[in-house]
Amino acid sequence: MADAPFSKRVYRIVHRIPPGRVIAYGGIAALLGAPRAARGVGHALSTLPEGASVPWWRVVNGRG
Repeated sequence: MADAPFSKRVYRIVHRIPPGRVIAYGGIAALLGAPRAARGVGHALSTLPEGASVPWWRVVNGRG
């Protein structure tokens, strides 16, 4: 997974968030091994192609 582009790695993790649960941008960044990349996670999700099946709404800011 380390050789995949950052955004594709983000999408894979977001796909694994179960329905009814949420995770912070920083939490995803930490799971990727880049704990200071929360903004990068946000950017990756903001550039999703229209109609993508990634459940972006399950990702929230650090304050919920």
